[in-house]
Amino acid sequence: MVAIDMKVQIIHRETIKPSSPTPHHLKTHKLCLVDQLAPVMYVPLLLFYPNSNGLSISEKTKLLRNTLSQTLTLFYPLAGRISTDFSSIDCNDNGAEFIEAKTNCKMAKIMEKPDEYYLRQFLAAEPESKEASKSYLLLVQATFFQCGGMVIGLSFSHNAMDAASLSTFLNTWSAIALESGEFSVPEFGAGLLLPPADLSNNINSEPPSVELVHGNFTTRRFVFEPEKIASLQSIAASEKAKNPTRVEAVCALIWKSAIQASRSNRGNSVRPSVFCQTMNLRWRTIPPLAKNIIGNLVANFTTVVEESEIDLENLVAKLREGIEEVKDSYALRSRVASLAVEKPTGVEKKPKLFEMQNLVAKMRKAPKKVDKSYGEGIDLEEASMNEVQQYANLLKNDEIDNYNCTSWCRFPFYDAHFGWGTPVWVSVSGVTFRNMVFLMDSRDEDGIEAWLILKEKDMALVGSNKELLAFASPNPSIIYN
Repeated sequence: MVAIDMKVQIIHRETIKPSSPTPHHLKTHKLCLVDQLAPVMYVPLLLFYPNSNGLSISEKTKLLRNTLSQTLTLFYPLAGRISTDFSSIDCNDNGAEFIEAKTNCKMAKIMEKPDEYYLRQFLAAEPESKEASKSYLLLVQATFFQCGGMVIGLSFSHNAMDAASLSTFLNTWSAIALESGEFSVPEFGAGLLLPPADLSNNINSEPPSVELVHGNFTTRRFVFEPEKIASLQSIAASEKAKNPTRVEAVCALIWKSAIQASRSNRGNSVRPSVFCQTMNLRWRTIPPLAKNIIGNLVANFTTVVEESEIDLENLVAKLREGIEEVKDSYALRSRVASLAVEKPTGVEKKPKLFEMQNLVAKMRKAPKKVDKSYGEGIDLEEASMNEVQQYANLLKNDEIDNYNCTSWCRFPFYDAHFGWGTPVWVSVSGVTFRNMVFLMDSRDEDGIEAWLILKEKDMALVGSNKELLAFASPNPSIIYN
């Protein structure tokens, strides 16, 4: 890490309430089941803007405050507080927090070699804070650089919404700021589609907390340029997975590099590797859901590598499906569930050649199984609770390497225009999961930025992996002039 002389000073802090009171019949917003099961954390987002249109700091902050108030009238649950039983949000109009801050640093300095340590200081809340389930559901910090540029840091409670919801919120907020009128009014029916579970008699009634990175973990950023991704897609294509997507190709390469690093650091011993991805369900259901519906409408699908030759087996994590039906329909769930409590047996000791085509092919099969289950409308409450417990066991098993991937690609965060242009860089730095892969579109939309959190020993090998570096640049500067 290159040391930067940067200090962030809070200038003003206030609570922003909706511009109009929430009607009585909307005072209780029912959470959906996945809202309940989401980890207690603030999910961060940073949007960087250069000094471009001559508006003063006071004019910009006034515009942000006033339009945030108007936006909260439409997104009224974000001005409320989560109930103690995690079944609903009390839409009491208590508001969101807005912070104005300044720093003695220039924006260009931050963008020379973006570092997670400094980026976290532009957030109003620590991502791992348990206040995400007790206090503000949304916090905004507008920090102004010495050069006149600014960064808007958003922290939103994961129990209130997902990335797609955040994208809808930002689209609405910026449209109100521009007075364009071109935005979709949010819908809040997720709790009717996926009703919350009764957790009143459950000793584990709170959602799972974030598994923080402790000890020897480190965070690094890799950028995949569009032409490199196109080449990678071509290499990763096979009869099993023709025309792999950008995300599939990038995930396959990152996962492959992580597997190689982990096995190398363990004396080339073969151990199961699990790769869990999050999927937006809005357009996967039959019929598709409205894209502006707010809540955590996501599912996980999991892929497993257990053999040295990377003969992948699939695990599809289908929320709210009964465990017996999952075992009958998808035998791999039983296999991965057993990995959570058993030591692996029957795996070869000697590593063989990795085949990226196999990785992509197996990853592509998992979404189809999720599509099927959600199209059938199966009641999945018990299975979802079981899903959380199984995955918790998986995380605790030292005999397994498990990786989590969240992709925010295709969400139009770079369209967030408040009146001083679109952001020159959007980042998610601050997430503190272990073995995490976080993907976002780059500014040109065809590239991908990947943030990796891995053990230091594994990251050292991943960061020097020749195949990975043939397609990705490690933490390049952001050029915006």
